[in-house]
Amino acid sequence: MAVKPVEYIKDSSTQGFAVAGDEKVITKQNANTIQKDVDQGNTEDLDNAQERCLERYVDFDNIEYTEEENRNVGRNQIKTTNDDGEDLSEKDGKGGAFGAASGAIAGAAGAAAAATILLIVGTSKKGAELAEKLPGAMLAAGIVAAAGATATLALSYEGTFDPYLGERKNQTSQADANNQIIQQYYDELTNNMDSMTADSVAYAAAAEKKFGESVALIDVIGEIDAQMIVYRAQGNEEKVAELMKQKEQYKKDAEVLNTDDPDGMGALKENIELYASRNAEAQGVSESGDIVSTFLKDGNTMKKYAKAAQIASYIGVGAMLLGVVFAAIRIGKDLAGILTAPFAAPDNAGMLLYVVGGVMMSLAAANFGKRAGDEGAACDAGNQMGEYIAQLNENIDAQAGFTEETAAGYTAIDEAGAEVVTKTQEGVDKALQNQQGRLNPPENNPNPTPNPTPNPSPNPNPEPEPEEPAA
Repeated sequence: MAVKPVEYIKDSSTQGFAVAGDEKVITKQNANTIQKDVDQGNTEDLDNAQERCLERYVDFDNIEYTEEENRNVGRNQIKTTNDDGEDLSEKDGKGGAFGAASGAIAGAAGAAAAATILLIVGTSKKGAELAEKLPGAMLAAGIVAAAGATATLALSYEGTFDPYLGERKNQTSQADANNQIIQQYYDELTNNMDSMTADSVAYAAAAEKKFGESVALIDVIGEIDAQMIVYRAQGNEEKVAELMKQKEQYKKDAEVLNTDDPDGMGALKENIELYASRNAEAQGVSESGDIVSTFLKDGNTMKKYAKAAQIASYIGVGAMLLGVVFAAIRIGKDLAGILTAPFAAPDNAGMLLYVVGGVMMSLAAANFGKRAGDEGAACDAGNQMGEYIAQLNENIDAQAGFTEETAAGYTAIDEAGAEVVTKTQEGVDKALQNQQGRLNPPENNPNPTPNPTPNPSPNPNPEPEPEEPAA
């Protein structure tokens, strides 16, 4: 069975390779590009067959990420989108919560107002006269109160109170795992700084050895050149040829010293790029973590709205009870005389609506309490994640500074070593010129022997002028 093509949900980070909606068949030629996009979250999740195929073709030794790609890899470590593809940074549940809380308060206030009207109607003389003219007043008030309670209950459910509470609860459940990811990057950056301290010591030791050997080779080759000058002056070409062979071998040793890297100085320098890439990834983790943390912290405002709605609902429960009491009083008066008895039916219906409204307000109060608990838990998780992120940010800055200082230290060591080599070579060249001048004064030798080829080796410390061998 053929391996399915990789589906892109975002544009590839490699310009012109793929855009959202494209499907790419994995090949040896494009495996590195696809792997980078997978790491950055630009593709759909791979199935097992796609993963195995990609692993077979990817050349991990030659896959390179830009700084922005590394940052994207870090961002992809913490999910900031939900199933609808909307980013958490674009979600704001405050408006929905405010509407829900306002609705609950309005419902409770409406119920209380209706009960207050009943109080006036049921107890005052004027109210009694009005009741005779408006026999359905109790029923009307009950309808108003029950409608307010119904609206309050409807607004107390998770999806209507806060459309994003479901996602907030989901992110709350993932908070510990995300905090572990943040902690891992914090620990890695700490380890990076320890490694850089060790790398710096190793680099300094390797450089001292390399430049010391370079200086020694310059001195040895310079001594051979000095002897060759003397033997040429004596006309002993056989000895000169012998010394020339020795010089050529030392020159080869110098070339090897310049090109080979037995002590791993080059690898230590390459580590700087690794440390910088990990820092960029950590920045991405911090960015996505901050989005999630902020989204969760919004639960604090939602919690306040839920508490306010819960209080309003409890007021509504009291109002409903008050309505029931005065409906009972009204019913008692209705049944006290033959002429008022016909009014008992609507008053009974009104009292029943108050009972139903009280039950709904009680349920709403309980629901708002749950909403407050969920929103509060989300806020707590967001605050805790924020602390992890703050610590990570401190390490990001510290590790970046460490990386910069380590790279600058390598440069300083190289420059100092190169300067020692240059000065050593200059000293040896000058000594040879002086010796050449003493043995072959210009007035006595119109065609003096040219100066020997300067030492090609990398680093030397000047040595005293070599002694002339006995004739």
